Amino acid sequence: MTKIFIFKKENLYSGFEMNGHANKFAGDILCATLSFLSINTYNSIEKICSLTKEDMNLKVDDGYFKIFIELKYIDEERIRSIQTLFKSFEIGVLSLKKEYNKYIEVYYKEV
Repeated sequence: MTKIFIFKKENLYSGFEMNGHANKFAGDILCATLSFLSINTYNSIEKICSLTKEDMNLKVDDGYFKIFIELKYIDEERIRSIQTLFKSFEIGVLSLKKEYNKYIEVYYKEV
């Protein structure tokens, strides 16, 4: 089971956390897809918004990925781009949840 927490503050996305692995039935496809979505989101924010790993408070381990951006230090133009990229991540995750509902849980957490 993969648990995904999408972080929001005052209706703005500020990051997400993924923890766990899918079971063997869906494991390879689902885990690879979730890994791609999370890494692509990080890489896109880094390149498009010119943020560093430290700006994004990135933590990665086996079966674990967390990215959190303290938005109060970011200018408005970059915040808009960050919101688009996190929303894209959310759309991808929710699409996967429709297909693999037994293996993904999605929660929203006010931070």
